[in-house]
Amino acid sequence: MENLNVLEQFTDYLIENDKNTNTIESYLSDIKQFFLFYKKDIKDLNKLDIKKYTQKLKNEGLKISTMQRKLVALNQLIIFSNEMLNLNIAVKIKQLKTEKQYFINDMMEINDLKRIIKAAIKKNDVRAVTVFYTLFYTGARVSEMLQIKVKDIDKNSITILGKGNKYRELLIPKKLQVQWQKYLECRENSSEFLFTGQRGSITRQTIHNDIKKYTGLARGIDKSIAHAHAFRHLYAKSLTDLGINPITIAQLLGHSLTVTGLYISQSKKELLKTINKLDIDKM
Repeated sequence: MENLNVLEQFTDYLIENDKNTNTIESYLSDIKQFFLFYKKDIKDLNKLDIKKYTQKLKNEGLKISTMQRKLVALNQLIIFSNEMLNLNIAVKIKQLKTEKQYFINDMMEINDLKRIIKAAIKKNDVRAVTVFYTLFYTGARVSEMLQIKVKDIDKNSITILGKGNKYRELLIPKKLQVQWQKYLECRENSSEFLFTGQRGSITRQTIHNDIKKYTGLARGIDKSIAHAHAFRHLYAKSLTDLGINPITIAQLLGHSLTVTGLYISQSKKELLKTINKLDIDKM
């Protein structure tokens, strides 16, 4: 069967199965490119042909996602040819193996944080400054930070409910305790929780608004990188820059440890010594 005829029937098949226009155009473009490479009848397609075609795609320096898309299109053509045209093509196309890698393209730097804090200080917004300090010096998630109560401010560790409904200890460095005392002097005393406003304890949205507000006032900082979780990333990065090992950082972030990690994890006393090395003013 001529490849052109197969392609025409494959097009009709896609349309009949309500594939959207973009998908159809993408499939057909990829299949046409394949046929420029493969000159034989589609029914004669074999594993070696697929191997050669895959190598050709690699040699062209295409992105993995682009190669995957082209192979998916070809696989759909094979499935169609076998099921609808009874061509019995004995080939199965496997997806390319890829290793998941996690990159953060842009993230908040310590100088960005300093400028954001400076902008809040200029507006005499002690609560915002204290929120920023708390996020950075604890690496806490917003939901964790909002659990801190006034009665906790003299403690060097606070039990909070973390991710997955699991309790963990939030360790508090001395520099943060000093900032909490400053905040207490002007805090609106309307709730048992530390961070409050006129209507009681503040919400996640209030924190989000403050971060965006002072990022804007600091000028020159991309607002897309300024969010509450960015403080957690910066906390981990700052500890890394101090030479702290990944297991210790995982402990401080409240991540689950492997069996090996449990053996080499540190005591609370050692962890407190570690976090007291953090100092925004000296970074």
